[in-house]
Amino acid sequence: MAEVQNRFDQDVDTAWRGFRTRLADHVAAMSNGDGLVLEPHTDEAGGPAGPCVQFYAWGEDLVRCEVPSNAHLAPDRHLTEVDEAMLLELGLQAPSRGPDDPEDGGSPAFWIDRPGSWADQLAEIAVRALRSVWGVPHPLFLRAETFGTDRPVADLVSFPAPPLPGEARSRGTSAPLAVVPAGDDHIRELIESTLHERIDEVPAWDEDGDLVLRIAGVLVFVGVGPGGGTVDLFAPIVHSITGRTRAAEICVDLNRRWPHLKFVLIDDRLAIVDHVPASPFAPAHLLGAIDTITQFLESLDGSFAAHLGGSLLCDHGFGSGEGSPESSSEPPWAADVSQLPDAEEDLPIALLAVRDFHLDGQSDVAASTVAAIGDRNAEQLRRFLTISTELQVWWDGESRTRAKALDTNGAQEARARALEWELTSRSLSEALDFLEQVDNSGSSASSHAAGSTASKSGREAAPEQPALFDNPDEPTLFDGFGDYN
Repeated sequence: MAEVQNRFDQDVDTAWRGFRTRLADHVAAMSNGDGLVLEPHTDEAGGPAGPCVQFYAWGEDLVRCEVPSNAHLAPDRHLTEVDEAMLLELGLQAPSRGPDDPEDGGSPAFWIDRPGSWADQLAEIAVRALRSVWGVPHPLFLRAETFGTDRPVADLVSFPAPPLPGEARSRGTSAPLAVVPAGDDHIRELIESTLHERIDEVPAWDEDGDLVLRIAGVLVFVGVGPGGGTVDLFAPIVHSITGRTRAAEICVDLNRRWPHLKFVLIDDRLAIVDHVPASPFAPAHLLGAIDTITQFLESLDGSFAAHLGGSLLCDHGFGSGEGSPESSSEPPWAADVSQLPDAEEDLPIALLAVRDFHLDGQSDVAASTVAAIGDRNAEQLRRFLTISTELQVWWDGESRTRAKALDTNGAQEARARALEWELTSRSLSEALDFLEQVDNSGSSASSHAAGSTASKSGREAAPEQPALFDNPDEPTLFDGFGDYN
């Protein structure tokens, strides 16, 4: 994983170094009256001027580099005090006047004048401002505009013409560096064509508008973010976490050690979330994000979940024969599950009894009833919950596999089975919550009685223990599984 991260960072740094060299050459060749504006590709209208870095050659040998001040920017793009301090540290001078004030030798923007022979320094200032102030992740996210002489800027930044939605691209053709999508449907087509670079059979889009991959046995959902600005990746990896405080500490550590991924703790589940910019859409960024997720998931084993006090959310235990991720010659996230789970006759009878309450999507069963079926044994209910959750995940994947094979009836049947186990998991969670509340009520009553006795003897009563789950009706990660947009 570290190797992949380092390679990605090195590629980005290399791209910026090449851009800086080309920019310095361009600035050094500018003559009196020539101008150049560099701006983030996603900022169509940031105010009277908008986020940018601009150059203007004047006099015999001077080039001015400017970065707009807040007087030229929309409120949501204003420079912070840290940004302004950084610009001053780079050598730029603070604005010498307002936009409507009489002209002087300075500028209403942050500015610096240097001879053309100092083009390397001006290029370095520009790159630092673009990356650190305006947050441009890669030179591909820039557009350049010149004025004065008609000298081309294709050697600085260039974007290929975006293919029309629905336009087919032959296999073996190199992927474009970046494309400005025409809408959400176009982004989905770009996602599919990008994944075709790695796998032959891309899974079908599900009813929630997500493309579901199976990476190292874990479901990874790929979808278009709100507004089409990002490609969102979502992967639930651990469930039934009992040590929430410990899990929160591990989550913080994971975010520190894997800075290109975001780990989130939702109730008793841990998930990965990643947002890849989609405007413009760069195939290499999506593949890099999936590779990073793959590297992390392939490093997991049972001990990882044990540290969190939970279980891995994957299809381990349902067979790993031919067709499993481990035996496939394609990347692990290209594999489909082809092995059916163990026969239901081998499942605990008590668990099947709970499941039977939810046949045909029925959900009306009391938590106390489910707890009684599990002998009011929290450990046994947790084991049932693990099995039920894994079966739900498996049937979800099976429904998508059958849909891809155009087996409509089979896909509907598998989805119905997944719903049964989803409702079963919810009932088991509510039963565990019920037992916890009963235990706490008993502890509270005992503490109260002990406190009354203690007060008679002059001793202070012990405080009540808080309930483990404060809101059992709060939606969990699996409510609307896959609908994370």
